[in-house]
Amino acid sequence: GGTTGYDMAVALPGLQSGEEGDAELFKENNKTFDVGQGRIEMEVNKVNAEESEIGGVFVASQPGDTDMGSKVPKKILTKGIFYAKIQ
Repeated sequence: GGTTGYDMAVALPGLQSGEEGDAELFKENNKTFDVGQGRIEMEVNKVNAEESEIGGVFVASQPGDTDMGSKVPKKILTKGIFYAKIQ
């Protein structure tokens, strides 16, 4: 595995007989590392010029964990507020 240090699932080979079971466990045994595309939108709605501060809201969307390719990613939507001090 690219990030875990393992190149196969150790407990699953006992379930395989060589004739049956391999198709069901193919994605569990053959991991892939993919980077999904995300998107973020930020809107500044407060500016304090005297203190060099800004604040606003953001919305971020990204795919979730795939268990290194064996599961379909869920869509994760994150909303919040941000604050920054400009130097």
